[in-house]
Amino acid sequence: MQGGLSTSGNELVHRLGQEEVLRLTVEQLRKDLNLPALLQPPTDDHAFGALHEQVLEKLTRWSASDPSALSRAINRADLTEKQVDAAMNNGGLSGLASGLVLRCLQKVLLRKRFSASS
Repeated sequence: MQGGLSTSGNELVHRLGQEEVLRLTVEQLRKDLNLPALLQPPTDDHAFGALHEQVLEKLTRWSASDPSALSRAINRADLTEKQVDAAMNNGGLSGLASGLVLRCLQKVLLRKRFSASS
């Protein structure tokens, strides 16, 4: 996905192997996407994929039955129109799910970085 949210070779995805980062990312996804039932996967190399699958399942449902919920999720996660277009052109809803997970991970890491520098 273009616009700085590519997961291929992205070092950010490996940070999900840290228990606290994964827990905070799941909390951010639950909040931004209004997914209170989102399950926290094990802290391992498959955490990103597990989160992606859960988000993709919800995006697929919203796309079919509640497009306004899909729009709200994109807005609350702060994806730009350019990022959304790139995701949809490079993987459709699957690309968008990856972008949403990665964006929530970025929010967590930014918050951690700036709280550590205070």
